[in-house]
Amino acid sequence: MRLRFRSLLVEDASWIGEAENDPEVAKYYISVYPRTEHEARELVKKQLQDSKAKHLVAEVEGQPAGCVTVEPLTGRSRHIASLGIFVRRKHWGKGVGSALMDEAITLAKTLGCRKLMLGTTEGNERAINLYKKFGFQVETYIDEEAYVDGSWRRSYVMGLELAPCEPRISEPLAYSKLPCNSLPKDSGANIIVRQLMDGDLEEVNKLQNCPESTKSSRRIPPTTKEETKKWYEELRSMGGEFCLACFADNRLHGYLRYVARPLPYCNLGFREMIVDVNGMPRRAADSLVAAVKGFRERYGYRRAFAYMPQTSTMILSVLNDHGFKYSGAMKAYYLIDGRYVDVASYEYP
Repeated sequence: MRLRFRSLLVEDASWIGEAENDPEVAKYYISVYPRTEHEARELVKKQLQDSKAKHLVAEVEGQPAGCVTVEPLTGRSRHIASLGIFVRRKHWGKGVGSALMDEAITLAKTLGCRKLMLGTTEGNERAINLYKKFGFQVETYIDEEAYVDGSWRRSYVMGLELAPCEPRISEPLAYSKLPCNSLPKDSGANIIVRQLMDGDLEEVNKLQNCPESTKSSRRIPPTTKEETKKWYEELRSMGGEFCLACFADNRLHGYLRYVARPLPYCNLGFREMIVDVNGMPRRAADSLVAAVKGFRERYGYRRAFAYMPQTSTMILSVLNDHGFKYSGAMKAYYLIDGRYVDVASYEYP
């Protein structure tokens, strides 16, 4: 079988929409259908606007057979690319998936990525076997994340190291590197957790530019005021994008941005958590985690998932205090102060 590879085009929306509405493809592609061709086209247009992501289509005898995406990440994860792949059902078992994986790995190396990562779902043995064939290994898992065929399934995060991620971290960084007398004690100030307001953006921008505080996130300062404003405007409750902020005496002490994921997930996922190491870090972290747990209970979401670098020991301690369970770590997922750091995954309850 001879394959030809080309870049993704807007015109590919018709067959992509067809594939996304195929029950057997959608089941593990984890999409909710029916989707119109217009919706598929808008999604393709959005993908093509991202200059970092690279999309390759495999053709068999001039007909599209599948697609793979290699998307380099940013910030502290800029050495990593995420991989997404799917093959039209009529081309299963014909070597299309293997050919696309070969191309994706070559492309990632060309882009200078040191590691590839992907997500997959329990029961999708066809895909899992393909990934293992190319050397991917399961690094962590999330129990009952996706609803497939009448049951909640475990999701896996798999990784493939393309080049050594060295040096690795050997000791906690984010808080223990501060001088002992510089880490402030929590005061008895009243804590308020609320939504962000337009007038808070100056405080948010200051926090996003604190070198020590931002080590719990993928963010690397400097962050411009325009970038902070765009970040704020992306928060949309009806789109499932939320942020809770912690204040005391009108001063911002931290925020937790999270996503309320739609079907077939129905879970909460932490996107970014930053607390001010020069303020009341433990009280702020404790208040923010408690508030998200309250959000989960109020709106009936099933579970909550958090990812945090293993160097952020204080925040990890707070997650443990709140009953979050450790389920593994994404290896060398962050680069902090010139060293690669594993990012732990936690789930609640």
